[in-house]
Amino acid sequence: MSNRPASDTVAVSAPDQVDQILSIVREVLAKPTLGADDEVMDHGGTSLSVVRILAETRRTLNVNVDLRDLHGTVTARSLARAAR
Repeated sequence: MSNRPASDTVAVSAPDQVDQILSIVREVLAKPTLGADDEVMDHGGTSLSVVRILAETRRTLNVNVDLRDLHGTVTARSLARAAR
């Protein structure tokens, strides 16, 4: 959830948000072929990688994702779902 007023936020469709978050995940992990449903930890991710992904998602898309909302599964799609 953002600290910005709702009128300042830009609506992003769910598929676009998945694609944008996937781009962030790929960049942080340096895995350009990673898919939206690929688990971050199965592809070399660490807890630090997840923190970097969350920080970049917040900075780029202006959405906060609570790690607890992911229920142990960190994928681009799960991040987009938790960001809604």
